[in-house]
Amino acid sequence: MAHQDPKQEIINRLTRLLLPRTNKVPAGNLNESEQETKNKTLRFVKERSLPGRKAYIAVFENEQGHEVYFTCYVEQDAKELWQFRGAAGDGIMGGTPGPIMEQAWANLGGGGMPDHFYAGGLVADHDRHIVRVRLISKNGTTVEDQVESGMVLFISAQRVDLPIQAELYDATGTLIYSHKVLS
Repeated sequence: MAHQDPKQEIINRLTRLLLPRTNKVPAGNLNESEQETKNKTLRFVKERSLPGRKAYIAVFENEQGHEVYFTCYVEQDAKELWQFRGAAGDGIMGGTPGPIMEQAWANLGGGGMPDHFYAGGLVADHDRHIVRVRLISKNGTTVEDQVESGMVLFISAQRVDLPIQAELYDATGTLIYSHKVLS
């Protein structure tokens, strides 16, 4: 069932997928940006929006106590209710986000290509002081985000075609590393 609150729509979808049946979050129980579920927590840590569209990074603590990151996407329908449209997740097992790399790296998940693009995830810094990530798609669409708490989040109203190149920059504007993402 769609909701007027985009975060509640995500909470309902993710808790149905992630929690055992006995720990389900009752519909309508949203506490600002955090939802307690017995000893588990779902937090919204980053948000981007366009008219009628929103992307979030949500963090959920799984049964083993590990954080699982989700890049979530919602859209408003014709009745202006928020509909869950997709998510990409990255479980952090033992504190290691995504592939183990020796250089700076953006580990992104997303979807909606080509017309409803969203992506987000963790940036492995490796003491390179990455402050900004730029995504450049095959058709030239460019989106950027500042790294906050080791994360970036993107949403675009423009067409985004694969492949997508990620460029990681330090505070001086120096390109530190570039690699393909979401391919």
